This record gives sequence, structure tokens and C-alpha cells, in this order.
Amino acid sequence: MYCSNCGLKVDAEDFFCSGCGKEIKIKTVIKDHESCTSSFRGPNFTQTGDCSLNKLKKSIRYYSLTKLWVMTLICVIGCMLTVYSVFALDSPKSHGNSSEAQDNFRKEINIQTCEKIATEYYGSHTYTEDGIYDCDDMAQDVWNMLKAKGINARIAVGDFESGSKSRIEDEKPVRRNLDSVNFGKISSYNYTYQDTGQLNSDMIDNLTHAWVLAEVSPGFWLAIECTGGYVVYSNENENYYHGLAFSNPKNYRSFLDLYRDWKMQTMDYENEKLFCNRLAETYNNASYSEKLAMKSSMEIAEDRLREKEQVFLETDSGLKALLRGG
Repeated sequence: MYCSNCGLKVDAEDFFCSGCGKEIKIKTVIKDHESCTSSFRGPNFTQTGDCSLNKLKKSIRYYSLTKLWVMTLICVIGCMLTVYSVFALDSPKSHGNSSEAQDNFRKEINIQTCEKIATEYYGSHTYTEDGIYDCDDMAQDVWNMLKAKGINARIAVGDFESGSKSRIEDEKPVRRNLDSVNFGKISSYNYTYQDTGQLNSDMIDNLTHAWVLAEVSPGFWLAIECTGGYVVYSNENENYYHGLAFSNPKNYRSFLDLYRDWKMQTMDYENEKLFCNRLAETYNNASYSEKLAMKSSMEIAEDRLREKEQVFLETDSGLKALLRGG
């Protein structure tokens, strides 16, 4: 605190300045402070604050009511749409008709795609020499073309000979419709003997022809004769829907390779088993000294037989697993 006359610093409890002797007016300062405080706390401030607070409360109440009405309206509209979808859009009749129409449309598109692929492929590929068609390669090519169009397909093999004449050249083209009777379901051959479980090599040896089955609709297949350039419906020739089917060309080629190895290993195993049986018979009829001389040969033959048996069983197991999975 300083003197207002000479500017000398004085204490708050001093009544006179020690420098100039002038009286220090503390009461004036206190009075001014009180007047400032009283004016700050005047009735005008309180009245104005109450008015603003009331307006704020009214605004909040109005906003809350408006928001409540909007939310209620949204809920009512949502309930109405839900009821409409349940009783109108998802009714069995309308849903069934819509699903059937979509299925027929997709089926028709897939049929046209299959016919176009068969026709165009037959017109640009032969894979033939002296009237003998390489149906294996042709079936794999058509399978790839169908997969490129998004159509699920399988390579099938059977024990019948197909005609080489194209349906395009027929005077009376085959009439077709979208009834399920014209589309087949795949039935597989019994590739093992039921009594022994051994592989039915006689059946596999008679698999003389390969073609393609296209799934034009879920669970319904349409046969494509690749060597003739036409499609075959189930009511025309059921043989096209009965055979061994493979899900892709890789599995089909693996089947051909495994079966070739299986036949060779079967022959080796049977020959080795026959040799061991003859050697065992000779060993049993030999004298004591001859048996001692033959003992080493018998052990070698038995080891070789076990090795060939192990190789054969592994190939046999892999081939059966491939036939089960397709």
C-alpha cells in the first residue's frame, strides 16, 4: 500500500504517512469496494438470470418433446413395415412364386450356356483320328469352359459307347422344358465288390467313355456329350446320369494315374505272392540241409512280398478314397 500524496510505502494499519504526514483514507477504499460489490449483487442481475434460466428450461422441454414425438413416429413406421414384410412379402405363396421364377430363369440361362458351349466347342475341336474321339481331353476342356461361366460341373465316365452324330444336324431337334423330369441326379457305380470290399477292376476296365455333367439347378444335372456337341436330358438317355463322377479334371487325371499304378502293382504283388508260395512249398518238401541253404532266400522273398503288399495297399486305399470323394 502506498501514500496517495508522496508515494511512500505504508502499512495497512497506519493512519498517517511517515513521510509527509498525510492522513491515509482507508474508509474511502472500503466504501468504494462495498459500493462496487453492492452494485454487482443488485436486483437487476438476479432478475435477468432468472429470465434466461426460464427460457433455457422451456427450450430444453420443447426439444425433448419434439425428439420424443419423432422417435415415436419412427417406431410406428418400423412396426408397420415389419408387419407388411411378414404378412405380405414373406407369405408362402408370393415367396414360392418368386423363388420358383428365379430358379427357372437361372436354369434357362444355364441350359443356354451349356448348349452354346457344346456347340461352339464341337465346331472348333475334334481330338479324333480314324473316327476315334479323345473324350477324356474333350471332357476336361468343356469342364473348364463351364467353370469359367460359373456353372458347377463334373467329369463323368461310363461303360457305354456314345453316338458321334451331332444333334444340331438332326431334322427334329429335341424338345425340352424346365420340368425336373428332364434333368437327372447322379448315381454312382459300385466300384467295389460288396462281399469282399475289393476294388471292382472289371467294372473300371469297362469305363469306355467320358462326358460332362453340368449342374443347371441345385441338385439337377444336364449331360453334355462333348464328342457330339449336344446336351442329353435324363429322359433321353439315363446312361449319361449313371457312372463315376469327378469334381474336377485334377481328380479325374489322378484317378487315371492311380488306377494304372494299381493294376501294375496288383500284378507285381500277385506274381510275388505266387513266387513265395512256390518257394515255400519247395522249402517244406526239402531236407534239413536243403532248408538251411534255402532259409536266406525265403527271408528275402518274404521281405520283398511285404514291401510290394505295402505299396499295393497304399495305392488301393488312395484310389478308393478318390472314388468315394469324386
